[in-house]
Amino acid sequence: MVVTKSRDIYLIGTSTQAILLLHSFTSTANEMRNLANHLHEQGFTCLAHNYEGHGETPERLFESSVEETWQSAEQAFQYLLDEGHEEIIVIGQSLGGVMALRLASHHACKAIVVISAPLMERPIESLEGRVLYYTKRYYRFQNKSEEWIEQYINENFPRPVDKLQALQQFIVNTQSILPSINKPICLFKGGLDELVFQQSIDLIEATVQGSFKKMITFPNSGHLITLDKDRDYLNHDIQLFIQQIIEN
Repeated sequence: MVVTKSRDIYLIGTSTQAILLLHSFTSTANEMRNLANHLHEQGFTCLAHNYEGHGETPERLFESSVEETWQSAEQAFQYLLDEGHEEIIVIGQSLGGVMALRLASHHACKAIVVISAPLMERPIESLEGRVLYYTKRYYRFQNKSEEWIEQYINENFPRPVDKLQALQQFIVNTQSILPSINKPICLFKGGLDELVFQQSIDLIEATVQGSFKKMITFPNSGHLITLDKDRDYLNHDIQLFIQQIIEN
C-alpha cells in the first residue's frame, strides 16, 4: 500500500460565511472531516487545510518548519477571502487552536473556536514523541516490517531540537497576544486530556477580552475531541455557537 499526500477538504456551501478548520501537529485535514461534514450540512463552506509537510512522508515533515506551518494557515485563510467570503470563522484543534488565536487579529475573522490548544511550555520530548508516532504509523501503512521501522527510527531519532524548540516558542509566545483578542470565542477541553492542555484553555478563557466567551469541558474525551467519544456533542455545540454569532 502506497500512502500519498493527504488532500485538503473543501466543501462549498450556501451560506455567505465560511469556516476554516485547522488540525493538530503531525495530523492531517482528516482529523476535522467529521466536523466539516456536519457544518457543511448546515450550509457553510468549509475548508480543512493540510499544513506544509503534514500528511506527507516523515522526511517532508522533518524538513518543514513552524514558519511554513503558519504560512499554510494564513494561505488557507486568504484562499477563502479570495473566494469572496468576507466573514470567516476559524476552528482549530491543538496546534490549530494556536493558529486560530493568531488569525483572530484579522479583520475578516468573525469568531474563533479553540479545541485543546496548548499555550504552556511542555518538554521537547513530548513534541518529538508526536513525530515518532507519526513516523511509525506512516511506515506501517506502507507495510514496512517492524525491523525496517526500528532501523529507520534508530537512524533518524532523536530529531535535532532546533525546529521543535522553534515550534515550542511559537506556541508559548502566543500567550502575549491573548489580551488583544476581542472576537467571540468558544473554548473546548477534554476532561481526560493532559493537565497542561486543560490549563492552557483556562488561561485563554481568563485572558482574552471578547465580550462573548464560552467554555465547555467534555468529561469523556481526551485531546483530539473531534475524533473522540464526545465528537457529536462537540459538533452540536459548535453549530449552536456559530448560529448565535450569526444571529447577533
